[in-house]
Amino acid sequence: MNKKEKNFTSIVGIVISMAVGAGGMYLANYRKLDFMNRYPEFVEFDKYIEETLMIDAPANPTMEDTVNAYLSLYGDKYTVYEGKTDIHSKEYVTEETNKSAIARNMKFEIGFNSDDELLFTKVEPDGKAAEQGVLAGDIIKYIDGQAITEYKVAKQIRGQNNTAAKLIIERDGKEFEMDFLRYVEEIDSLGVESEMFGDTLYIKFDDMTASSVNIIETALAENEFEKLILDLRNNGGGETTIAVRVADAFIDKADVRLKSRRGGETVQSTSVGVVYDVPIYLIVNENTASSAEILTSLLKQYADTTIIGTTTFGKGIYQGRAMYKGGNLKYTQGETYVGEWENWQGKGISPDIEIYMDSEYIGTEYDIQFEKALELAE
Repeated sequence: MNKKEKNFTSIVGIVISMAVGAGGMYLANYRKLDFMNRYPEFVEFDKYIEETLMIDAPANPTMEDTVNAYLSLYGDKYTVYEGKTDIHSKEYVTEETNKSAIARNMKFEIGFNSDDELLFTKVEPDGKAAEQGVLAGDIIKYIDGQAITEYKVAKQIRGQNNTAAKLIIERDGKEFEMDFLRYVEEIDSLGVESEMFGDTLYIKFDDMTASSVNIIETALAENEFEKLILDLRNNGGGETTIAVRVADAFIDKADVRLKSRRGGETVQSTSVGVVYDVPIYLIVNENTASSAEILTSLLKQYADTTIIGTTTFGKGIYQGRAMYKGGNLKYTQGETYVGEWENWQGKGISPDIEIYMDSEYIGTEYDIQFEKALELAE
């Protein structure tokens, strides 16, 4: 190889090296460049904000804010990043305690005042907490000998059923000690009501959970009825399997198909055979959602069912969860289909008999939706 050829080979080598280096840099930054190409408005708006309006960019946006700003591009209100949950925070401790079986059965709520003192914020007069002499506003200084120096200590008031917590209470500047007996009458009955009206059984339930279905099945088994009123108003749903299980008592073979947006499909089916072959009067409203709508669609298609009320919420999707940097990412995984019906996402399920009524009248003498159902059942 002569001198010219050597020089040419060296130049080619340098060019190739530069090309490989540039290519590597391009590949390494491709996703960033692609993001900017897909969303040029971000760059343009950032420039407009800073150069034209002279407004500084947000100083310290949280990761939760940043991730949710991006997720908003999907146009799906059900896809959201909830971030990390501090299980020892004031908000988490009080929320979890107030929705516990102990607090709900005993009819009390706790919270922290502006001085971070733990207190009973609500005590209903007909509850077990009130029977023991607790008043709203009572400050809890100690639980089982432990001072309330950290928010997490407040959780100790929950405990086990039929056990007592030793409380030191401050009321009107004076302290006294009391044994606070924890009491749960019937965990499974929470959120479920049942009553007989002649030969018609009325059942109302607020969610689709295992505890709900247990008491529903007990009510069905223990009562002799010729007609059934199911009240799903304000039932926000829950587990799909529970909707299928409830429907199974009234219908023959039917399928609920969960179609993933990635192409897969899961099928949940009722069994062959009808346990209760009775007319069903189903009351729904705009807050009847998700798996409560699955139950509605199953009963309407496969049983002798009349729907009364207003169009349901319209949540015909199901969700998945993932962890991202220690936080909970909830996202839409797919759509739900029942029988021959189209998916009801964003549309809801229309009643056979439409009756408008404010939900605040549910269970009162002005409950015209229930009165209509009872009239039809006579």
